[in-house]
Amino acid sequence: MIEWEDRFQRDDGRHHFQVGAEVEAAFWTSYQQGTSLAKATQGAGVSRATGYRWLYNRFNLLRASNGPARVRKELRLLPGTAAAWEKRWKTELTVAKERLDQAHRAGIQDTRLFAARAAQTVSPAKTRRDLAETRYWDLVNAGSSNAEACRMLGMSRRAGTKLRNQRAEQSHIRVPVQGAGRYLSLLERIQIADLLRLDCSLRRIGRELGRCPSTIKRELDRHRDGHGRYSPHAADHSASQQRRRPRDRKLRRNRRLRAIVQRKLNRHWSPEQICGWLALQFPFEPGLQLSPETIYRASLFNDDGGLDKKYCPRLRTGRKIRRHRWRTGSGHGAVVRNMTMISQRPPAIETKTEAGHWEGDLVRHEALFYRAEVEDLRRCAVAAA
Repeated sequence: MIEWEDRFQRDDGRHHFQVGAEVEAAFWTSYQQGTSLAKATQGAGVSRATGYRWLYNRFNLLRASNGPARVRKELRLLPGTAAAWEKRWKTELTVAKERLDQAHRAGIQDTRLFAARAAQTVSPAKTRRDLAETRYWDLVNAGSSNAEACRMLGMSRRAGTKLRNQRAEQSHIRVPVQGAGRYLSLLERIQIADLLRLDCSLRRIGRELGRCPSTIKRELDRHRDGHGRYSPHAADHSASQQRRRPRDRKLRRNRRLRAIVQRKLNRHWSPEQICGWLALQFPFEPGLQLSPETIYRASLFNDDGGLDKKYCPRLRTGRKIRRHRWRTGSGHGAVVRNMTMISQRPPAIETKTEAGHWEGDLVRHEALFYRAEVEDLRRCAVAAA
């Protein structure tokens, strides 16, 4: 535990789950001595993908101040690899410059706001809370339970439960769906509003967004208010309401279905049982059928799905938040402790000199048992005759 905390608190610019700096140094020592990439990675105990990633990072670092031929010679790159990395480096450089130019044009660089934020000081208490929260989620993602993580960090279980509830609510926050190309998205509407404040023409806005000027004109004609002002969030909300299928949740819309689900939950039926019973009881009424996920979402999330939070304890798990698979280390539930690996079995088993140490034993035993039953039946038939 002390070694883990020392490694986590060490601020050397590397992530605490990253490969150690000494391993990377061993790789570079071997590679710079003329060893091939495969042998250098094998000697350092890392994969070839990690070696290629280290090479590309060194390529970017050297390419910023040297020519392509010198970098290729120093890193001993193949012509095809050097050409592909040179093209990728130029593309990333162009994208970064375009982002800076766009940010400058949109006027989002507010130096006063940046200076005010930089002048803000973080209290030591908040720093300790943020560090404890980060450690807590590292332990939970590694496979520890809430009680184990809180005990290792000296926290109360109530504090850990509060962190889990906050993470569950944040993971269910609905992100505005970006347009698939046909309709304008919220991000595009915000960009239209920013460009209008910069007195850009409709054709200029269309070129910036990759849209036709007529699309921009129709958007402004539909969603400008009486004073000629355009609000992107209000326009996006109005557009979503004007679509053809604005519909409510199924449990909110159908009172009969909501009453049936609530009655079954009171009897401690699982959502899978409820949905299966509905499919058997009402096979020709699609309005009275739903999926188990609909019941879970309506019970566990505060998004007005039709069921109240009081029905959460009626679930068999008794949880009030969703337990996601990523919260366990491997994603396959609890890990067996102190298990014996198959590689640790006795060497005598590999010789296959005893019965029961090869795959055909079960098949042969079943065949002998079946043959004995056939012999017994034949003798019974002869005796009865």
